[in-house]
Amino acid sequence: MEFDMVLVGFSRNKDTLESIRTAVELAGGLGIREGETVLIRPNANTADPAPGSTNPEVLRGAIREVKKYNPGKIIVAEKSMSSLDTEEVLKKLGLWQAAEAEGVDEILTFDHMKREHVEPGKAFSWPQGFDVPEFLKSIDYTIALPVIKTHWTATFTMGLKSQISITSDRDRRQLPHGQGMDTLFGHMIAESNLVYKPDFYISDATKCFVTNGPNVGTLREPGIALASTDVIANDVAGLALLKTLGTVPKIQIKSVWAQPQIRRAIELGLGVGSKAEITVKSSGIEEINEIIANLA
Repeated sequence: MEFDMVLVGFSRNKDTLESIRTAVELAGGLGIREGETVLIRPNANTADPAPGSTNPEVLRGAIREVKKYNPGKIIVAEKSMSSLDTEEVLKKLGLWQAAEAEGVDEILTFDHMKREHVEPGKAFSWPQGFDVPEFLKSIDYTIALPVIKTHWTATFTMGLKSQISITSDRDRRQLPHGQGMDTLFGHMIAESNLVYKPDFYISDATKCFVTNGPNVGTLREPGIALASTDVIANDVAGLALLKTLGTVPKIQIKSVWAQPQIRRAIELGLGVGSKAEITVKSSGIEEINEIIANLA
């Protein structure tokens, strides 16, 4: 499948809200139509603060960008890990309060929503399919707010893996947590993006874990926001950033394109397939040439 050139915006500013604004602008803007129902999905798998979860200021910035398009409705929704109450997690993290303060129309959780069963034809790693909220049918435009960080068993968690938040508790119990399972895990992550894939990604690299993860690890604070319409471009750019910070060998010594999540996503036609299809634009990123070099 051929794609037009995809923009990836990198921005660093002491004001996180300004970083979000600039990154979105550099990535070509959101492209929301007036009156559309917009869903924003922060990362709140656990109640661990950023980078364990999305920085509330990143959510605040995303909401403000959406409002510029005069949407019909703005909804913030997420699902935490199976053993946790998502509303409690969102409130503990300050994400609920940030959404309320910015005046969104609804804050929801996927915890107890009615679900539909889907069996995407190419989801070979999900032989029994998976369940997703029926509510997603009512959404016109979705923005994901993943955090750029490592993951102890999936190697990394970014835009592709953020899609796991729409799956059910039963589905998540199928995920192969354990050392040496990164290929199967990566394939399942990519295949979960075959339904209701977000339209835009605003990735939080204000703080990152460069080892372990997703809730604890070696901390770096690059102070960066990253934005793109393309999930593969988003994730390879995030991997390139991690390599400049010094990260785990599975990322550091491999091409960003060699990761199981990325390879499978390309096979599925979920986004770009090479560095040649990506244009990087940046503001305030002194190390941008090193990041671009890591996209090879």
